Amino acid sequence: MKRVCPLVVATLVVTALLARHAAALPPINTEWHMKYSALKDAVVKTYGEESTAKCNVCHIAGKGKKERNAYGMAVSKFITKAQIAKIKEDAGDDTDKATEESKKYILEGLAKAEGEKAADGKTYGEAIKAGKLPQ
Repeated sequence: MKRVCPLVVATLVVTALLARHAAALPPINTEWHMKYSALKDAVVKTYGEESTAKCNVCHIAGKGKKERNAYGMAVSKFITKAQIAKIKEDAGDDTDKATEESKKYILEGLAKAEGEKAADGKTYGEAIKAGKLPQ
């Protein structure tokens, strides 16, 4: 019993640390879908209902998450996981501040990505305003 108790405590500590780290992943997808909620039907029609399929707005289906399509590459110029991690680190234990600052950073990055040009010569913002998914 004396050996089990420290093992349980150690397991709980490691689990708590890992859970906090996992919860710290950037909410880019969530913010994108909230900002461009008018495109929900187009996302579902193109990529499906599954939540992971919705990642394909920026990522290439069937590839790793580091593989991005042209729009995803444009977004990644302005939004980085490293900067989101820094925002959260700077906020410390103030989760409300971290959430608000991360959201602001992501929305600013998405707005900047709208100005980037797609292969067809139009900006991603023009496609979005026309109700089309950025490609």
